[in-house]
Amino acid sequence: MSGVEPVAEPAVTDQHRRGRILSGLTTCIAEKGYNATTITDIARAARVSKTVVYTHFRGGKEDVLLELYARATDGVLEVLTDAADRTRVQGLPWRLRLVEVTRAHLAWLAAGPDVARALVVEVPAVGLSALPRRRAVLDRYVDVLAETSAELAVSHPDEVRPLSRDVLRGVVGGINELILARVERGEADRLAEDAELAASLLIGMLERRP
Repeated sequence: MSGVEPVAEPAVTDQHRRGRILSGLTTCIAEKGYNATTITDIARAARVSKTVVYTHFRGGKEDVLLELYARATDGVLEVLTDAADRTRVQGLPWRLRLVEVTRAHLAWLAAGPDVARALVVEVPAVGLSALPRRRAVLDRYVDVLAETSAELAVSHPDEVRPLSRDVLRGVVGGINELILARVERGEADRLAEDAELAASLLIGMLERRP
């Protein structure tokens, strides 16, 4: 998966090793979960020594998880932004635009179910040390939705009402709960099936009512 998988280079560079360590953690999470994973497990899965893991991630497995989270969420947000731009250029009806943006988001997660689990299950379990990074990511997600909803409120004033950031945070929370439910059932690879339902949370808030 872009941003997570090792860089395909003939020489074993620091970037390559770092990518292998991130992929090693992803493998371990799929096999036994984050809490039961040790640095030894990560090193074995990454095919590097424990010394190499600590050289790149001095804070141990928590640092590995937080970098995995940062890289993966960068990928998600890039997909969201690209989908929002693409559907605007295509001139799709505004409701369909939101469905397609949501579908792109969920399809990205579905393509890497182990990474999806790390994002929505394991990172929140880390606790306070992960909270600032999670808040920053959620705020960036809200930024994308705020820009899109503000644009729609201007272009479709009779159909779309502007939303506050607090309301959009609630929508993001609802979508995250849908994602979590799929992941907890072991169905992360089917996340894209929930695109219309997830998008309806935002559409329902945006629609002007008589």
